[in-house]
Amino acid sequence: MPILGNILQIGELPHMTFLKMKEKYGDVFRLKLGIVPVVVVSGLETIKKVLLKQGEQFASRPNMYSFSLLADGKSMTFSEKYGETWKIHKKVMKNALRTLSKSEVNSLNYSCRLEEYVCAEASDLVNTMQQLSKDHGGFNPFPLITLTVANVVCALCFGKRYNHHDKEFLRIIEINNDVRKVSGAGLLADFIPLFKFFPSTGLNELKKFIRAFNDFIANAVQEHYGSHDENNIRDITDALIKLCNDRNKYDKNYKLSNEQIISTVNDIFGGGFDTISSALLWCMLYLLKYPEIQEKVQKEIDEIIGTSRSPRFDDRKDLHYTEAFINEVLRHSSFVPLTIPHCTIRDTNLNGYFIPKDTSVFINMYQVNHDQTVWRDADLFIPERFLDESGRVDKSLIEKVFIFGMGVRKCLGEDVARNEMFIFLTSILQHLKLEKEPEHHVDLTPVFGLTMKPKPYTLRTENRL
Repeated sequence: MPILGNILQIGELPHMTFLKMKEKYGDVFRLKLGIVPVVVVSGLETIKKVLLKQGEQFASRPNMYSFSLLADGKSMTFSEKYGETWKIHKKVMKNALRTLSKSEVNSLNYSCRLEEYVCAEASDLVNTMQQLSKDHGGFNPFPLITLTVANVVCALCFGKRYNHHDKEFLRIIEINNDVRKVSGAGLLADFIPLFKFFPSTGLNELKKFIRAFNDFIANAVQEHYGSHDENNIRDITDALIKLCNDRNKYDKNYKLSNEQIISTVNDIFGGGFDTISSALLWCMLYLLKYPEIQEKVQKEIDEIIGTSRSPRFDDRKDLHYTEAFINEVLRHSSFVPLTIPHCTIRDTNLNGYFIPKDTSVFINMYQVNHDQTVWRDADLFIPERFLDESGRVDKSLIEKVFIFGMGVRKCLGEDVARNEMFIFLTSILQHLKLEKEPEHHVDLTPVFGLTMKPKPYTLRTENRL
C-alpha cells in the first residue's frame, strides 16, 4: 500500500507472519514496512551465512528513530554502527562483564561475585514465594521474578540491592518493561520518519520512559564518580570509570568518548534482566503445564545436589535433564522471536539476491527453533530431545537453539544469563513444588515484544523440604 507498505499485513505476531511468508517466498524475501525496505531471513543455513560467513557485511544497525533515543543514541546494542569504534566498545563491555562476573570473593562458598549475588537473591526468592503462597494461596509471579532478577544486575552494575518496596527501584523496573513493550511492538516513526513530528501517545510514552531510565542510570553513575577508588573496584560502573581514566590501554586513538563508555551501563542494565526474567517466567509456566516434567527435574536435583546445600554454577555440568529442560523452554517458547534488526554495511549478495547497502534485515529466530528439518516434532515440548543415549546433554543440539544470536553481534551476556537461569530454577524446585490454580488453563500464547512474555498467570507453591 502507498506509504504504509506491508505494515498492515504483519499483524500482532510478526514472526508468525514471516513464518508463513517463508513457506511461500523462501528463506530470503523483501517487503516494505512504511517506506523502509526490509529483507526477512529464515532457515538455519541462510542465517549462518548472514551472521557468520558474511557476518561483517550484515553487522550494522538500521537508522531507527526509537534506537536513537536509547542511551542518547550511544547504545552499543541498539544504535552504534559497526566499525572500529563499535569493536572497541564491545571489548570494553566484555571486560566490564568479566570484571565482576568472574571476580573472586572472600567466601569459600562461592566461585565468584556473580554467584554470590545470584545465590543470595535465589534464597530470598524462595522465601518470598513461600510467604506469598502462605498468605494468598495463588499469586502472580511476574513482579517478584522481575524484581529478583533486576536486583542481580543492580548489584553487578551499582554494587547494591534494592528493597522490593523501594519506589525508585519499582519505577525503573516499570519503565524498563514499558520501554521493551513499546520498542518491541515497533514505532511507526521507525518506518515512516515523518511520524516522529506527529503527536503520538506511543512515541511520547517512549520518550518519557527513556528520559527517566537515562536519568536513573546517570544519577547512579554520578554517585560513583564521587566515591570512586581505582584500588577498590566495587561494581561494573567502577570498572567503566577506571576504563575512562586509563583507556589508552584499550583505546589508543581515543575513539570512544567517556559518554559512550559509561553508556555501557545502560546496555548491561537493560539487557541484564529482561531476558532472564522472561526465561524464568516461561520455565515456571511450562512446569505448571507439565507437572510430570517438574517431577523429573526435582528428582535429578535431589539425587545430584540433595537438600543439605544450595545449587551452584558448577552443578550445571551434572544436571543434564535440568539443562535439557531449560534449553527446550528456550527453543519451544522462542521468547526472543527476532534478532534486533541488522543492516548491511555495503552492497552484498545472499543466496543469489542482490541486497543494497543500508538495507534493514530481520532475522527470524523463531522459525529456526521450530524448523521441522532441524527439530523432529518441532511443535511438541520434549526436553529429552537434548539428551544422548547415555542421558548426557548433547551440546551440538544446544548450539542450534537460537535465542542469544550468533556471530559478531551475539549477546555477550549468554554465560551470565544461563548461569542465573540455572540457579534460580534449581533453587525454586529444590524447595518448592509449583502448582497451577485448579480452575486455570495453562496458556502458552505469548504477548509480542522485543522479548515475548507469557500472558499473566498465577501459581501456588507447596513446600518440599
